[in-house]
Amino acid sequence: MAEIPIEDVSYEDFGLLLSTIYPKTVFPHDKTVEKLLEMADRFIMPSVIGHVEYHLLHNTKIENEKLMWMADAYGMKELLEKTVRQTNTIEKAKLLKNSPEYQKLSKDAKATVLDRIMQLI
Repeated sequence: MAEIPIEDVSYEDFGLLLSTIYPKTVFPHDKTVEKLLEMADRFIMPSVIGHVEYHLLHNTKIENEKLMWMADAYGMKELLEKTVRQTNTIEKAKLLKNSPEYQKLSKDAKATVLDRIMQLI
């Protein structure tokens, strides 16, 4: 594997990334999850994505639409399943459709949402 340059990453952000796995684990929180996901994806650190997914499954206040986008974008299957299940009314489906995150979802995620909506009607 070739080297991955870290030129445009701040010292603080890179420290945050590494602190999720070494030496004393610092757990993700709602203010750090997006940056952690971005860097974990860039630096190929699936264990960090796992830490973030656990937080998002159990301890977050982030709205469902944004969670769905993050789950889709970073391959967090369990979180995607949970967010799709939580789209359990037509009103919530309309809220998702009108959110900026909906446009960012992959075709597969949109198909999963459509399957869920079909269960509701």
